[in-house]
Amino acid sequence: MYLNILNLAAGGMAMAGSLTAGWRAQIVARVVELRPMVLALMRESAPEELEAGFGHVTGRQLHLLAYLPPDGLTMGEVAAFLRVSGAAASVLADRLVGQDLVVRHADPADRRVVRLVPTPQGAALAERYREYQRRGVAALLDRLSDAQVVAWLDVMETLASGREAATPAAAGPAGAAAPAGAAR
Repeated sequence: MYLNILNLAAGGMAMAGSLTAGWRAQIVARVVELRPMVLALMRESAPEELEAGFGHVTGRQLHLLAYLPPDGLTMGEVAAFLRVSGAAASVLADRLVGQDLVVRHADPADRRVVRLVPTPQGAALAERYREYQRRGVAALLDRLSDAQVVAWLDVMETLASGREAATPAAAGPAGAAAPAGAAR
């Protein structure tokens, strides 16, 4: 069924220049259907990590640990990164402090500002988590052609930057993907 959706949608896109709301809705439904399978493929790429686990650290806590630079982030930066309130960021920080994965330090530039800094144990766990993610993504990308890998990176760059998708006229030749970081 999904090949049918892609073939018909691609044909409709070539004729009209963009997908209709109906086609987009079908594609959204298919993406939602495929997401658990894709995540399972990522998890299968590093089963020993899942067996060993990451302790009592939640996914959101791992996400933050993997993002924390060695000199840490202010609590405001933590909240902005996680897109949560300052209070929610503080609760998450309390849990990480309680597990000896981060410490709170006064900012040397402004002692009123508190920075969340990874401990050696937290930095090691973050690196282990990043390696787990790298292996999962590599296992997925190994299933794709080079053109699909480039297209996926372009999609990820677009989503991460928050910019709008290119219009068909600005996208360049059909099927061509702009290099990462290229202006649109």
